[in-house]
Amino acid sequence: MTSLLQFARYRVEDSARDLLRKEISARVSETSLDSDLDDAILGSIGSYALRRHLPGDILHGSQVFTAAGSHALLLSNLPTQHFPATPVSGFADEGELAVTNAVHLGLIRLLGCTPFAVSYENDGRLIRNVVPNPAASGTTSSWGADSEFFWHSDNPHQPFGPPGSDPRLYTPPYLTFFAIRNEERIPTEIAALDDVVVRLDEETRSALSAPEFEVGAPDSNDGETIGPLVKTPVLEPGPDGRHRARYDRGTTAGLTPAAQQALERWREVLLDIPSADLILRPGDFMIFDNLRVLHRRKAFTPHPNTTARWLRRCYAA
Repeated sequence: MTSLLQFARYRVEDSARDLLRKEISARVSETSLDSDLDDAILGSIGSYALRRHLPGDILHGSQVFTAAGSHALLLSNLPTQHFPATPVSGFADEGELAVTNAVHLGLIRLLGCTPFAVSYENDGRLIRNVVPNPAASGTTSSWGADSEFFWHSDNPHQPFGPPGSDPRLYTPPYLTFFAIRNEERIPTEIAALDDVVVRLDEETRSALSAPEFEVGAPDSNDGETIGPLVKTPVLEPGPDGRHRARYDRGTTAGLTPAAQQALERWREVLLDIPSADLILRPGDFMIFDNLRVLHRRKAFTPHPNTTARWLRRCYAA
């Protein structure tokens, strides 16, 4: 069966990349810019330069991404900068990453989206450093490394938001990543929800759509959280009629025998689902639909702290 994953991939030519780096570097050097305090300014600087220097096909593909209903988009060979040691504590000096933040936030703006943070994760900061934090050892968290992060969606313990609502109160619609380093060559795997649904029988789809599940908060959440979400479906139609899902193997449970059986069948299908394995490299930007894409990362042994795998993640709506 052919995969239903709609995944657009583009690569920036070296000449355009170098022009972007030169212009963005000059503009962010004029003052000190922080991703949490100055996200609008950084996004404006980045989007202006990107519109000036990206070729028409990449601009068009980025601008229609959300309207087209695609699952994911990858843009490679973007400008990088001198990077400090990987911040395995989880937090970095954002002022040192102004070029990267301008590119990252500029692309989110180019996509017609708004970046946002949530109060219950990452100390409420906008951008999360996906790093092997020793304090998260043994947890299935974006700060972990030694535990497999099975197929899941981010923050599935939140309800789905209606169009035009405050995204901080709901499951994040989009996840974006900018790769800093990945010398371990650890893939980020993504799979389309559509590929799961077509492999389920009608009885199982119906059971997964019934409000007979409980979904708890993931390990990455801090302190008190909103949840668990009780008497909720795993599968649910969106306003556009497309299936969307909330799922995390460690926090999702069926509340009835029928729900438990359907969840077991769901897990069986996920064992053999077609997927894209992406080894993100420095200067790679990726966005995917968190409601219609499941993602995972297998356990790995990170390099020493200074050069350990480091991605930057930001929610978008």
